[in-house]
Amino acid sequence: MTTVDVVAHAEPDLPQQDSVVVSLPEPSGSEAIGVVDLRLVDTSRPDPYKPTVPRELMVSVWYPAADVTGAPARPWLSPGLTRIYAESLAQIGAASTERLTVAPSHGRLGAPAETSRGPRPVVVFSPGLGMPRELSTAHAEDLASHGFVVVTLSHTYESLATEFPDGRIERSVLPPTTDPGEVEAQGTKATATRVADTRFVLDRLADITAGNNPDTDQYPLPANLARVLDVSKVGMFGHSLGGATAAQAMHDDRRIAAAANLDGRLWGSVVTDGLDRPFLLISREGRNRDNVASWKQFWATSDGPKLNFQLNGAQHLSFCDTPLIAAPLVAAGLVPAAAASRTVGTIDPHKSLDVQLDYLRGFFDTTLGRYDDLAQLPATLLNPEMVLVP
Repeated sequence: MTTVDVVAHAEPDLPQQDSVVVSLPEPSGSEAIGVVDLRLVDTSRPDPYKPTVPRELMVSVWYPAADVTGAPARPWLSPGLTRIYAESLAQIGAASTERLTVAPSHGRLGAPAETSRGPRPVVVFSPGLGMPRELSTAHAEDLASHGFVVVTLSHTYESLATEFPDGRIERSVLPPTTDPGEVEAQGTKATATRVADTRFVLDRLADITAGNNPDTDQYPLPANLARVLDVSKVGMFGHSLGGATAAQAMHDDRRIAAAANLDGRLWGSVVTDGLDRPFLLISREGRNRDNVASWKQFWATSDGPKLNFQLNGAQHLSFCDTPLIAAPLVAAGLVPAAAASRTVGTIDPHKSLDVQLDYLRGFFDTTLGRYDDLAQLPATLLNPEMVLVP
């Protein structure tokens, strides 16, 4: 599902409107946020989508910062990515490609890392199929404000757009399809590619802790970044295919101690092998282990600790930044409310985000060593919108 499916049913001839400014909610944690973007090239691996070039990735590292004075804010979506997003809105009926204005993130580029509390747990994030990492910025920066280091990946040539430091933007090469066989083939290939991307990035994080700079362009790393990374405590989460990636990556790599899946069906050997380490599944309303075969099989084969919740009022794109963008567009009359609710649900987007983050933080706090008992987590996070699935 693409980033613009939120308005896939938008009606034509919508009225002209003034520019609509969208912004991220304030992070709920107490720590300032630093961020650095890294260009990483895996010279040992030809790109699966363009075999004539090595695999090239962009990642963002979000971390607790000591001092953000004078450090510029990282864009949420750069002008180039905003333009691509706006163009896709115009293709399906939005009145103008120039009416979307995106405020910056809360992360400060290159700010020194905060080290007084010692190394922090690392959480890796993989987005949904076709989604750039920037469209889950709210999750990344909020977790960082609570003391996690969050490493977000864009999967080049599969993401709608991946922007590199020189301004080059690589677009998706995946053809749109609804054919079940082609969907299966795309998902299988993308999952395997993403797992390899994840393991490569984990290796590069280890390089940083060893005092090396893995950035291909040797962009300076923030001060003390190596000291804030605890690569002995690594979790992973993802949305949609990113959730499948998290599960399969944990299956393949023992460095990942816990994984969370936000409404993604599973691909790969993890479905039949299961997992022996903690796993969290959060699904949209009406989607459960009775009607998603991969979840049902995985649940039966996994002997590790596992929890399953269903978020009432949510739809598939409730688990990324899209609802935060959709709501102001609906309010401005640029997107019909019915079209938005079919894709991002009826739950208030800020409430939805707050609930998701409460459960993600509780899960990773517990599984990465801050607290003790995963079995007690549901009782500590009672919320009427989140239903425990036995």
